[in-house]
Amino acid sequence: MSAKLKKIKKWLKWFFITIGSFLVLIIVLAIIFNQLTFRVLMGLGYQDVYNGNNERGNEIMTYAISKYDTVVANDYRHWSVQNTKNGNYSTAIGLLEKSMEMNPEEISRYYGWLLLYYYRDYEKALPILEQYDALTPNFSDAPMGEDIHYLKGLCHMQLGRYQKALDEFDTYINNLARTHGEDFVDVYTFVQKGRCLKVLGRYDEAISSYKKAIKYYGKCPEAYYFMGLTQLDMNDKDSACANFNIALDLIKKGHKSSDTYVEYFHEIYPKQIELSIAESCKD
Repeated sequence: MSAKLKKIKKWLKWFFITIGSFLVLIIVLAIIFNQLTFRVLMGLGYQDVYNGNNERGNEIMTYAISKYDTVVANDYRHWSVQNTKNGNYSTAIGLLEKSMEMNPEEISRYYGWLLLYYYRDYEKALPILEQYDALTPNFSDAPMGEDIHYLKGLCHMQLGRYQKALDEFDTYINNLARTHGEDFVDVYTFVQKGRCLKVLGRYDEAISSYKKAIKYYGKCPEAYYFMGLTQLDMNDKDSACANFNIALDLIKKGHKSSDTYVEYFHEIYPKQIELSIAESCKD
């Protein structure tokens, strides 16, 4: 075989290798960009729901996700978020149930928190939060930034299980006090604890709990207001009225616990305080 023919064969070999590699690259890029297109489409559908076009946006997302090569639990969770905010509860819950089936370890922390604050379904939220807590038995988790025992305590409190709520609140308080100091505890834990103690008739303990909230956050109108309600039950009208007025003054100055999307369980309003003053503090 001549040197010229060998050179041509070598050139053809590298030519076909190069062409083959290029074709493989084109196929891979086509797959990647095809999937990217559907991810972008999913985002457009989400934005449509965000802008209030619920039906069209959800139809777009339904189509987009049907074209995904791989769907993970968080895809459905993400899809549910704006539907929850828009009040499309049946759609959001259906998506979250799918997420839970796929990956309860990842989704339960968000789902339990959501059921507690947005849906107020305490019976359903509690076992899901318990399920998440059980994944790390020697560690206090913080779903969505709030201690798991605080969240479970809120569930028990709303279900009227006040002693169980106290147990959960105390677990949170004691754990954090031991590791970081009591001043790291969310002050509204002391407010909720005081409210539970009041219902159980343990008024002095309730007052101590409210005072602890005020110790760590002096501009806490909720602590002053609920302390005033407790003092009325103790027939200490003067102290109660003084605390009602402090609470009202703090709220008027903008010191109020609130959230854009949900109402907190301890949330109070100026009219509510004014009514308490009118009913109990006017001779």
